[in-house]
Amino acid sequence: MKEFMKLKAARWERILSHPFFDWLHSDAVPLEDKVLIAPIMTVFVMNFRDASRYFIRFPKPRNRFEEALNGGTREDETHSRLFLEDWSKMKLDERLGFRASDMLWWLFLSKENERFRYFVLEFGRLDVEDAGDPLVRFAHSEAGEAAGNAFFYHLAKVASEIEAKTGLRYIYFGNHHLDREPGFVWGSKGVFDDEVLDERQRPLAMRLANRMFDLFEEVHDCFLEYGRTYMQPGRLPRRPQGEALAPRAQTEPTERPSYEVELEQPMALYHEDVLRVIEERKAQAARHPFYAWLRDETGVSPREKLMRFLPLWVPDIMGYRDLNRYAVRYPEPSTPKEQRINEWCDDLETHSALFLHDWQVLGMDEVLGWKAKDTLKFLFLDPQVETHRKNLATFAKLAMGHRDPAMLFWFVAAMEASGHAFFENVKKLAEVVEKERGIRLDYLCDRHDAAHGARGERLPRKAFITSERITTGERDVAIGMVETIFDALEEQLTISLEAARSNKLGIPSERGAA
Repeated sequence: MKEFMKLKAARWERILSHPFFDWLHSDAVPLEDKVLIAPIMTVFVMNFRDASRYFIRFPKPRNRFEEALNGGTREDETHSRLFLEDWSKMKLDERLGFRASDMLWWLFLSKENERFRYFVLEFGRLDVEDAGDPLVRFAHSEAGEAAGNAFFYHLAKVASEIEAKTGLRYIYFGNHHLDREPGFVWGSKGVFDDEVLDERQRPLAMRLANRMFDLFEEVHDCFLEYGRTYMQPGRLPRRPQGEALAPRAQTEPTERPSYEVELEQPMALYHEDVLRVIEERKAQAARHPFYAWLRDETGVSPREKLMRFLPLWVPDIMGYRDLNRYAVRYPEPSTPKEQRINEWCDDLETHSALFLHDWQVLGMDEVLGWKAKDTLKFLFLDPQVETHRKNLATFAKLAMGHRDPAMLFWFVAAMEASGHAFFENVKKLAEVVEKERGIRLDYLCDRHDAAHGARGERLPRKAFITSERITTGERDVAIGMVETIFDALEEQLTISLEAARSNKLGIPSERGAA
């Protein structure tokens, strides 16, 4: 650990002197406006609560090392609420003028936040790569704490100057938060100091710690770019008008998609066992009482039915893009099997834009009346949405932890299959709404290929993955992933039924309900 502590001290000094802080302390931006870095921090800050709960934390701590790390996560998970308090003090709702759809665009689709969506999943990947070793996890967690301390060391100075000038006290950006970012894992003092890493742990701990610091340097690069692009000229993010419409494919699909090719019969040994379990779990999920409510409830109109549960599914639907892009996809595919997985990801990454379009034309903004902060509170702090985010974190860990193409194929196949009954039932409601209101709801009507753009030459239309046998161990791993995915689906369907029946969101009743 002594060697790691030397690394930590050197990298902390390096981040402390990042050019972003020179810019921040300069006269480039009026003092009171320096906290307006907040919009570009939103993705990172609001997701850090889940990183603490579902990646860093040990579900059942077995020793003092895991207990110490868990203590740090319990402190860190509270910080997003502090951020929202400062959000109100900055009057960012009024400044931004965002409705719910604008906030969804900013969080999940804006080019400004692309790197931050990547950072969120890369931070989580470190907790997958450490394989649950608390000594290794301590190293990269400690690196993250040191980097956070460097940031708040500077921001707290700015916040103190603002308070002295205006009397306005910021708690997330100020000393209140800095006191909770001491530069080390909360409650870890004396626990890890004398531990010796073995020949396996040492290089892994150093690599992951360096990777954590590298990611934070990139984060600060993005802060500096945002500051110069937006804060310095006195601008705030605005959704481009063209973003209001979902993309449309340039040409109609002329060939079967990759996954259909891979599902051709006969498959190589043991693949059919996985497919059989998927079909069994699909049939079981299709009998969930939520779908019966969608079909049979006559006291609620089709549009109102959709509105009562759709906001709960935002993390799944909008987050599916990044799950495929940054957890499933191979950054540098080297075999036809890996290229086949990436072909599938190419299509799946496009669907969230369709959903955002449906959200708008369905009138969700007008009915909910949410501003930016309302949207953030619902998505990241609502206890029922919490289940959706927890499950999304589980899916990300599965994809990151099983990188063989056959395992990833069955992971994505199960994810897609879990939506079949969902769209079968939702589509019937959406088609009624389309006719009644003269609108298009391509996502809800399962016309997802409307967003599949024309690409370069594809792989030959033959099976690469399912034409080669897998072992019984691999089959069992794949089946385990299927069970996890469908268990999560049924959990979320139960929540949707509760929310729909109780009208959790207060959706106003429509006259002439079917």
